[in-house]
Amino acid sequence: DELRLVLYLVGLIWCFLGVAIISDVFMAAIERITSRKKRVLHKTTLRYVTVAVWNGTVANLTLMALGSSAPEILLNVVEICGDRMFMGA
Repeated sequence: DELRLVLYLVGLIWCFLGVAIISDVFMAAIERITSRKKRVLHKTTLRYVTVAVWNGTVANLTLMALGSSAPEILLNVVEICGDRMFMGA
């Protein structure tokens, strides 16, 4: 029983480390996407200004919500496509 407990704890720690690594990569990707900027010509001053393409807060929240709901969304898409686009009872 002690060996089983040790193996279970090692497996649990291994899984948590995997989730931590994947989450870190995901957040780095979100930050990379949302940090894009572009230069536009200001109409009144006729000078170029640098503006953010994304509102960082909204983009982060949207991408995190999509990422956390991705398994459920993919399961629904697979179910709909596998049932020849029939939805309902």
